[in-house]
Amino acid sequence: MEVNKIYHSDWMNNNLADKSVQLIIADPPYYKVKGDFDFVWKTFDDYLQDVERWAIECKRVLADNGTLYWYGDAKNIAYAQIIFDKHFNLLNSLVWENTNDHKQQIRFNTDLRTFAPLTERILVYSNEMGWDTPLSLVYQNDNCFAEIKEYLYSETEALKMTWKEINRDLLGTTFEGGGGRAYNMLSRTRTRWDFPDEENYKKLQKSGRFQKSYEQLKKEYEQLKKEYEQLKKEYENMMRPFNNERYYGDVIRIPNYETGSHEHDTPKPEKLTREIILISSRPNDLILVPFAGSGTECAMAIKENRNFIGFEINEKHVNYGNKRADNIKAQPSLFAGS
Repeated sequence: MEVNKIYHSDWMNNNLADKSVQLIIADPPYYKVKGDFDFVWKTFDDYLQDVERWAIECKRVLADNGTLYWYGDAKNIAYAQIIFDKHFNLLNSLVWENTNDHKQQIRFNTDLRTFAPLTERILVYSNEMGWDTPLSLVYQNDNCFAEIKEYLYSETEALKMTWKEINRDLLGTTFEGGGGRAYNMLSRTRTRWDFPDEENYKKLQKSGRFQKSYEQLKKEYEQLKKEYEQLKKEYENMMRPFNNERYYGDVIRIPNYETGSHEHDTPKPEKLTREIILISSRPNDLILVPFAGSGTECAMAIKENRNFIGFEINEKHVNYGNKRADNIKAQPSLFAGS
């Protein structure tokens, strides 16, 4: 399919390849909340049947290291979560509070018989099942570092010492865990990689046990480190991107001054959309927008140097959204010619 285009079609009729998109931002109909598109189902059960179909299709097209954002209304998002939980790993149930002054005025409506509705929900999912990477990538990680790991393990086996003894007798520490920080053998955690530090590596090189009887650990530390850093970079590119540089928690407060703009009933703010894109994708990634609406996600994808494929069943919104994205494309890049 041609990228950077909104198609006038039900997104379920796409011909995207399996696992071909890195990020999905879905702002679907909420069911009888706002907009004509919210009232096309006869019953809530009919709506949930479509949610199930949508979830299955999201699962098919999302890459193993991809992320899915699914918007919903506080009153019924729990039903969607039950469905999506069957297919994905839930990372967060975000709360987005619209801090627009006009929206906040609802607080002072004395006719309300409930707390003022100021928020919407965003479910965040990955294809990972409880780890930072799916099992297939864990195995790739093991293979990725296999040569370095084999070098370290085989060389130190010549000492005929346990890791506990190496830590205690050679490195002067009482740390007893295999593959831990004291000896700093390669190990994998959820957020980082451990690698032998230079001081301990050189301690082993100079140890009497090596010097007197063996010719191990002859590879210079700088070269070994260089090899490791290259492999680490390759592996990081396989991981699900998550760059929360603004340190958002699971309650995000961003105003929406675009309500009523873009000829659409429920546009999302550009700032919120850009944050999602920057946090959960890399430049040139492909973003799927199943319910393009006014084209906010599509325009912001272009703005942040990502590609998108959007779908929308309302022809007026299709034309508007494509024009909006084209206008972003036509803007001169700050980095043009660099």
